[in-house]
Amino acid sequence: MIKIEIQRQKDKIIYFEIKGHANFSEYGEDIICAAVSSVGQMTLNGLIETLNFHKKLKFIEEAGHIICDLKNSKLTDEELEKADILVESMYSYLKEVAKNYIDFIKLKEKNLDL
Repeated sequence: MIKIEIQRQKDKIIYFEIKGHANFSEYGEDIICAAVSSVGQMTLNGLIETLNFHKKLKFIEEAGHIICDLKNSKLTDEELEKADILVESMYSYLKEVAKNYIDFIKLKEKNLDL
């Protein structure tokens, strides 16, 4: 099962983690793993390469595991606003995939303001 954790603060995503495997089909042919890892990787690459946050961003990128900690990164408020567009787009996509493949993806969202 793929486990996705989203943490929010003041309605902004400040942390996301994607780990595990869907085991929907054979390795290399699993469309769920491909979909989830593609959007997670695209978002992380957008933050690192397109927005040029590489030196400021706290992240881990390993096989089957992505963590991005925006809260503890050294980003300005303006940079966090730019990052929010990417991570909200990722979240919107992951929410739909998780809804369609409920037996293979567990999406957990925490609001740290509560």
